[in-house]
Amino acid sequence: MAAVVIALMPALPDAALAFGPGDRGGGEAYVGRPEAERAGEELFGRNCQQCHNSRGHGGKCPQLVRGAWGPGGANSDRYMFETIADGRPNTQMGAFGKTLSSQEIWQVVAFLRAEARRVAEADRKRTADPESDLWY
Repeated sequence: MAAVVIALMPALPDAALAFGPGDRGGGEAYVGRPEAERAGEELFGRNCQQCHNSRGHGGKCPQLVRGAWGPGGANSDRYMFETIADGRPNTQMGAFGKTLSSQEIWQVVAFLRAEARRVAEADRKRTADPESDLWY
């Protein structure tokens, strides 16, 4: 029986293995929730926009709403959380894990994911109607 449980553990999603609210796990539940997105937008404005622009579109540091960070991109919600919490060595990205709670970091992730969806939709519309950007 123990072998069956151990064999199934890798198939469990991270959220199923989450601990308490102060821990890092389970925050994916914030993504897609409007109240978390609004809170994340405010937190992003206070902590991140200096480097990543007001809506994560890039500035002196990378953009966070397209490419690997955008919808369908290679970077998961968990990877985004860990990047914010722990920073990235040898880059300008500092760690915010002591400044922001786990809940607040997940709210920032929720905001960035919502903004990425909004940007992707705007890009799709612009591609479908190339004249939509023309000024008359």
